Amino acid sequence: MKLKILLLSLLIVFTTTSCSLPLREYEYTSEEFIMDTFIKIKVYADNENKAKESTKKAFQEFKKIELLTNRFAKEETPEYEKSEIIKINKEAALRPVKVSQDVFEMISLAKEYSTETKGAFEITIAPVMDLWGFGTEKNNIPEDMELRNKLDIVGSDKIILDRENNTVALAKNNMSLDLGAIAKGYATQKSVEALRNSGIEKAIVNAGGNIYVLGEKEKGNPWKIGIQDPRKEESIIAVLNLKDQVTVTSGDYQRYFEVNGKRYHHILDPRTAKPATGLLSVTVITDNSTKADILSTSFFVLGLDESLVYLEKHPDILAFFVTKDNKIIFSPGLKEIVELKESEDYSYEERR
Repeated sequence: MKLKILLLSLLIVFTTTSCSLPLREYEYTSEEFIMDTFIKIKVYADNENKAKESTKKAFQEFKKIELLTNRFAKEETPEYEKSEIIKINKEAALRPVKVSQDVFEMISLAKEYSTETKGAFEITIAPVMDLWGFGTEKNNIPEDMELRNKLDIVGSDKIILDRENNTVALAKNNMSLDLGAIAKGYATQKSVEALRNSGIEKAIVNAGGNIYVLGEKEKGNPWKIGIQDPRKEESIIAVLNLKDQVTVTSGDYQRYFEVNGKRYHHILDPRTAKPATGLLSVTVITDNSTKADILSTSFFVLGLDESLVYLEKHPDILAFFVTKDNKIIFSPGLKEIVELKESEDYSYEERR
């Protein structure tokens, strides 16, 4: 009898102890070159198969959006035939073009933010980008007259959407769209949704500087994400402490060419058709990758003062600005999650 009681007691202790033991966490990292950048995904799961399958689904979202939005695919290739943006640019000035739900949503959001940012965000900028040679291997400094002529076909008010039929039409001949300022953010958001739907609660998706962190790095501890010094590639000027958030940076150092010592970068002001001035970089922090991608470009074009006015009306969005006169300005609320690095090159200031 005593032996039975002892065995039962041991069983209860063992069972209780076993239940309290944490599940083994499996870490899986994979990297692929998609959307003209390296996409790195790290997930944590309770088993290897779940980690690998969820990562595969996340990458599929990037691949799908790349195919739909690639406007530089070569003719007579499968990529060319599958690109909906190429079809829009070829045919939408003649007749409405039916598109997928993903492309319709991106264009619809772009139109919305074009209005909200007073034209600072603009996907109809493609003809101007082509004049400058961005997206190609041949850069060029256009004449002012050439730029002014192209501005006549820039403006999202000239995009005609039919939500009931999922069609896109363009109001003027020679218009063309470029989704480069929204597609990667949208794809990142879809990939994170794919991870969540697979039961993943902890992950980090790095899409060439568009970084989404899912959950916490460790219980009670956030993920730490560095903000690059726009003039020193290997240096970090601040560290963000994030949980279930995304950070996206737009800067004049990411894609540019130089002529006679002057830098011409790829973030064009749709109102002037020339590279935006005033800032070296803008980092946006929020909970939606599509929104962060759009706003990092928008703020870079708007400049510091107009961006701060926008941020006053949207307290859920945080931003970190590096100006051309070597000032670092951050919006209210960011102070709680940012660690500033000491630097002789910059002065720091919180704006309210």
